[in-house]
Amino acid sequence: MIFSKIKEYFLQKALKHSSKEDRGVMLAKTIKRVGILTLKELNDEYDFKEKVKRVFPEYRSVNCYSYRDFNKTDEKSFTCFSEKDFDWRGEIKDNSLQSFVNESFDVLICYFDSNHVFLESLVQQSKAHFKIGFSNINQSLFDLEISESIKNVDSFNLELKKYLQILGNQQA
Repeated sequence: MIFSKIKEYFLQKALKHSSKEDRGVMLAKTIKRVGILTLKELNDEYDFKEKVKRVFPEYRSVNCYSYRDFNKTDEKSFTCFSEKDFDWRGEIKDNSLQSFVNESFDVLICYFDSNHVFLESLVQQSKAHFKIGFSNINQSLFDLEISESIKNVDSFNLELKKYLQILGNQQA
């Protein structure tokens, strides 16, 4: 219990520190690799990976990682993580999660619409070139924010597609 609070403290501290840093943003002309970060419950309900593949069939690789609350009965998964995958300093200790964070995705799409320290930490640490998320989260995390409800995933994806086309045309 106390270690959980310590983890959250260190992650919040890192998030506040990162918000002061300004990073250059570069959207690739052709998007080939997409990463998705979300909550397990939301992914079970909406199946974001399939929705992204339907809206963007030209994307070759779509990888999804979801947060789920720790439960001793859950089996180890390479698509889910929990608070136990972070040490007491808030650093990632799971190799598959670290690989996901180190992957240089062309786009990272974050399907969560409320503050979540573990998901926000992964967004902040991600090596993705362009990060997209909902507008009511931490503004310093995303390069593009879309104001939409999580219940309107299809509308969010259509807006996302429109903005990516606009940004792609300006760079060409």
